[in-house]
Amino acid sequence: MAVSRPGTSGAGGSAQARYRELWAEGRRQRLILRAVLALVAAVVVGWVWGWLAGLAAAVLVALVDAVYRWRTHEAVRTWRKGAAGERKTARMLRPLRRRGYTVLHDRALPNSRANVDHLVIGKNGVFVVDTKNWSKDKRITRRGRYVHIGGTWGDKAVRSVLFETRRVSDLLGAAVGRPVEVTPVLAIHGPNVPLLRVMKVDGVPLLRASQVRPWIARGGARLSVEEVARLSAAAERLFPPYTG
Repeated sequence: MAVSRPGTSGAGGSAQARYRELWAEGRRQRLILRAVLALVAAVVVGWVWGWLAGLAAAVLVALVDAVYRWRTHEAVRTWRKGAAGERKTARMLRPLRRRGYTVLHDRALPNSRANVDHLVIGKNGVFVVDTKNWSKDKRITRRGRYVHIGGTWGDKAVRSVLFETRRVSDLLGAAVGRPVEVTPVLAIHGPNVPLLRVMKVDGVPLLRASQVRPWIARGGARLSVEEVARLSAAAERLFPPYTG
């Protein structure tokens, strides 16, 4: 039986499940086409160099086709990459547990198809961390008041984490009977994010994934041990794992 590594249990689970679902779509058609390509290679090469060479050519063509389709299927690649990014962020956040923080990964929001990549609760507050695993050549730039991420506006990148943050705040507040401030943050893998000056979009910090843990830990204490325990228990109850 496989055992999840401490601190990363569940991280990227929903993205991984979506990747498998998308990859399963069209599987029959891919296998038929692969078989046809392999058969053609076997016949052509076998006619010229013999049946052993034809068999080797068929196997090689099938392997190349499988790898090519796995690497170039855009939707599959995106979800697979997202799952890998969430697992990396989870490993980076793991040391917070030793400092008394609760760190939850891939949690479902009630009455929504959305999920929270990482929910961190500790003495410095409550944080919703959204992982973005983008390509290294994607540029993050500021033009006046506006931030551009690749060819899109920055507010598009933070729209989902702002929604998740509001929902977490509302639900935790209702559970403990008082307003709960929740801070959103993007943990970015891939592009070069400025280190000296924190770039924000609609109040959401855009940080390198490696910056997120120290950024959370260096804030001033806002919650007591009892409040952390109460909010953590409520979060475990309110936000179940997105995937079983």
